Amino acid sequence: MAGPGVQSWYGAAWVRSNRLHRFGHVLGPTGSDVGAYIASKGAVVGIMRSLARALGPDGISVTAVAPGLTDAVGSRTINTDAQFDAVVDRQALKRRLTPDDTAAAVAFLASDGAAALTGQTLVTDGGLILR
Repeated sequence: MAGPGVQSWYGAAWVRSNRLHRFGHVLGPTGSDVGAYIASKGAVVGIMRSLARALGPDGISVTAVAPGLTDAVGSRTINTDAQFDAVVDRQALKRRLTPDDTAAAVAFLASDGAAALTGQTLVTDGGLILR
């Protein structure tokens, strides 16, 4: 990792300066064949926490963002309006999530305001996991 202001992508990780961010999400496929999917999400959180411990002594914070179902082009190709509405009905905030919601969380994590935050997952799901 290079000096301040450097931005790079490493798979699903984004590095800016001395912060490493991982991306996961809280919603996934449903049904009986989801074991590998669930295990992969747990692995992302485990790797993020492990990296937070390993890189913390060097002043590098590591965080993750876990957005809920977001109304974006990609998610619209596999989700119907009825599916979006069903998720909104279960959220505390009764509106569809937008890419700007996730971008704002990432902007916060990349800011000085999150300098002491490491090893944590910021869930931007409109309060879905509260229900």
